[in-house]
Amino acid sequence: MENQNPGPDHFRYVDTIGPEGLTVTLQKWVAYAETDKCWYLASESDYRELVKGHQYGWTASSLKRRRKRVLKHQYLASRCFAYPDKERALNSYKMRKQWQIRHATLALERAKAAIGYFGDSSVDVTETPDCAVIPSEYIQELGWGDY
Repeated sequence: MENQNPGPDHFRYVDTIGPEGLTVTLQKWVAYAETDKCWYLASESDYRELVKGHQYGWTASSLKRRRKRVLKHQYLASRCFAYPDKERALNSYKMRKQWQIRHATLALERAKAAIGYFGDSSVDVTETPDCAVIPSEYIQELGWGDY
């Protein structure tokens, strides 16, 4: 008789880069335990190896390091590590990528402003001030409010 999982499988999209380009993969996370308010998830491979596999390789601390905890009652505006349906998992992946673009753009604009002001690596350190305010249109338009 096969053990039944206490909760639904959850999904998460992740990406990796390699010589072929960007590879987007759907990961399956298995709910192996529960509390009143949350599910404990293990990746499908960890679940097979640690929970259902040979017990000689399983220790509570090794499972604890790899598990994830998600709320049972997820609201539409809430963020989670993984979702019980693929549509919300894909939406979460797209939102994470949008944040990645924002963070990368800010880092790129900071670097461009600094290089534009100080020049390349051939600038002598004795010629630079101790403090410099470098105007950057992108950074100034970020909506600083009453900062």
